[in-house]
Amino acid sequence: ALENTSNPHSPLRTPAPSGAEGPHSSRSPWWWIPTLYFGEGLPYVIVMTVSVIMYKKLGISNEDIAFYTSWLYLPWVIKPLWGPLVDLFRTKRFWIVAMQFVVGLALAGVAFTLPGSAFFHTTIAVFWLMAFSSATHDIAADGFYMLALSGQQQAFFVGIRSTFYRLAMISGQGLFVILAGYMEANSVFGFGGSVVSAWVVTISVLAALFLCFAMYHLFMLP
Repeated sequence: ALENTSNPHSPLRTPAPSGAEGPHSSRSPWWWIPTLYFGEGLPYVIVMTVSVIMYKKLGISNEDIAFYTSWLYLPWVIKPLWGPLVDLFRTKRFWIVAMQFVVGLALAGVAFTLPGSAFFHTTIAVFWLMAFSSATHDIAADGFYMLALSGQQQAFFVGIRSTFYRLAMISGQGLFVILAGYMEANSVFGFGGSVVSAWVVTISVLAALFLCFAMYHLFMLP
């Protein structure tokens, strides 16, 4: 049987802790923790792993892939440098939603520029923007988790958030790469059938997913 969520100490219910952001602090964390941490893990695996696979399929040399994509990890290394700015300006809820919109638009930009002749350097620049946005999202999401949940709830949901973060990793390296491979070999409603078109479709799906995450969290985050 489900635990009684009317109990103010239940991990399935968010009380109104001091410092909680937003007007819906009584909403169950189950409504937003899985999606928040799935959305935290997915941009990382897209930038660090999926981009390498995509560039290799598009004919970029190993030397260029290794040199340019290795720098994409830098924002996650130096994110403590601008972490205080996230605390000083606006709310963590604002930063979460805003950065998810930016990631979604960045992915749309990658999909839009892939068919161009200068796609490599253009998409690398967009992936840089996406990496900084994702690192900022990480700061805000982890801070929001600490503010919106009591200590008991944080302990209860730590495994849940890790699980959905790992599911994002598996999805990025598995499901979306499989989708790209399928679209490369098959044309669906006139889309796909070539390497470029397959990756345009795959990245477009990811862009749509992130824009949906942003809209969802705009209304569902407490």
